[in-house]
Amino acid sequence: MNKEFFDFDLIIAGAGVGGISAALAAARLQMRVLLIEQAREVGGTGVFSSVSLVCNFRDSWGKPITNGIHRELFPTSYTHYSEKLVPTYDEQELKAAYQRLLASEPTLTLWTDCEVFQADKQNGRIVRLHIQGSRTATVTAKIYLDATADGNLSALAGLEYKLGREGDGKLQSATATFKVSGIDCSQLKEPDIRQWTAIHSLRRELLPYYLDMKAAGGTSNPRQGITCFPYPDGKALLFNSTSVLDVDPTRPETVTSGREEGIRQAQELFEAIHLHPAFHNAKMDYIAPKLGVREGRRIVGEYELTAEDCLQTRRFNDMVAACAYSLDIHSPDGGATRLESIPKPGYYHIPYRSLIPKGCANLLLSSRCISGTHEAHSSYRIMASVSAIGEAAGTAAALCVFQGHQDVREVKTSHIRFILQLRGQFIEGEVERVQMPTRPAW
Repeated sequence: MNKEFFDFDLIIAGAGVGGISAALAAARLQMRVLLIEQAREVGGTGVFSSVSLVCNFRDSWGKPITNGIHRELFPTSYTHYSEKLVPTYDEQELKAAYQRLLASEPTLTLWTDCEVFQADKQNGRIVRLHIQGSRTATVTAKIYLDATADGNLSALAGLEYKLGREGDGKLQSATATFKVSGIDCSQLKEPDIRQWTAIHSLRRELLPYYLDMKAAGGTSNPRQGITCFPYPDGKALLFNSTSVLDVDPTRPETVTSGREEGIRQAQELFEAIHLHPAFHNAKMDYIAPKLGVREGRRIVGEYELTAEDCLQTRRFNDMVAACAYSLDIHSPDGGATRLESIPKPGYYHIPYRSLIPKGCANLLLSSRCISGTHEAHSSYRIMASVSAIGEAAGTAAALCVFQGHQDVREVKTSHIRFILQLRGQFIEGEVERVQMPTRPAW
C-alpha cells in the first residue's frame, strides 16, 4: 500500500471531548485541522464509557465557570438547570452532537480508525507523524495537540510523564458502566428518578440486595455502595457501580482483562438489583463497549497543578480554563472514594503552563493528560474542564500559527483569553485585543 503525505496547520490526536473542542476552536479560526481518532467513531470516554452525569461546572453560587463549546454539547444543562434535578445526558445524543459540529467546519478533516504509531521529533519539535489503520500516511503540521486521554502522542514523542499516585504508582480504579431500562418506578418510594432525592432513595433501597450478595460471596466487586444516575427521560438508569483494580492503560492487557472483570461485576450487580420489585421486569440494555479508565499518563509540563491548587482555589495569571469539580479519587486499593468539594468560590484556575509539555516547542496538551498530580487529576479529568482545556489549547495553537510563532510558549495568554471570551467562554484575568484572521491562514 502506498503511503500518502498530507500537511496541515494543526494535527490533533484523539477525538474525545478535549480533541473535538480543540478541533472546533481551531477550525473556527480558519485553521486547516486534522483530527485523528483510533476508534471507528468519535466520542471517547463520554460516549463509550458514559456515566450519564454532567459533572459540576458551576461555582458556589451556581454561576457557570465553563461555557463555550461545552455549552454547545450540553445545552439543557444550562437552559434547564435545577438544583433538584440530576443533570444528565444521553450518550447517543452527545455522539450525534459531536458528529454534527465536526461536519459543519469546512477546514476540519476527520480520520477515524487511524492510529499514530510513530512521532518523529528533531531539535525539540515534532516534525511528522506516521499513521496506520484505515489510512497509511505521513502527516505534518505547524502545531500538534495531544488530546488522547492517556498522553499517547506525547509518549511517542519521548516526553516525560508520571503515572499513578506517588509512592506506588497505582492508578484509580476503573469501571464498566451499564444501562438498565424497564424499571417500574411506581414500586419505588420516590418514583421520579430524575430528582436527586429520588436517586439517593433508590440507592438506599437497592443497597441491601447488593450487600447480601457480597456477604454470600457472590461478587468480587470491592465497592461498598451503589452509584447510578438517570437518563434525561427518567425511564432508564446508568449504573457506575463496578470497581476494577490494577488497570493501567499503558499496559493494554490490563484493560482487556479489566473489562472482562467489569462485565462480570456488572452482571452480578444486575442479578442482585433484579430482586427489587421495581426491577423484576427490568433489562440490562448494554454494558459500555469501553472500560471506563479514570487515569493514565500525566505529561510533565511547565507547571504541575496540585491538590493544594485545587483546594486553595488558586488563581493564575496565565489562566485559560477553570474547574469546579471535586477531588474525586476512586481508591486504587478498592477502598472508599475520596470526594472533597472545592471550597468557596467553588472553582480554581487551570494555567496555560499546564498545557505545555516540557521538551517540545510545537505541542500542546488538550485532554486530561495535562500536567498535574494524581490528586488534582481526579478533579479536572471530567468533561467540562477537559472541554475547556481543549478549547483553550485549540485557540492557543491557532494563535501560534497565524501570529507566526515558533514556540507555543510565545503565545500571550491575554490573547488566548480575548478570543475565548469572544466565543462565550468563561475567563478571568487580563485580556488584550488581538487581530483575528479574516481569511484562511493558508
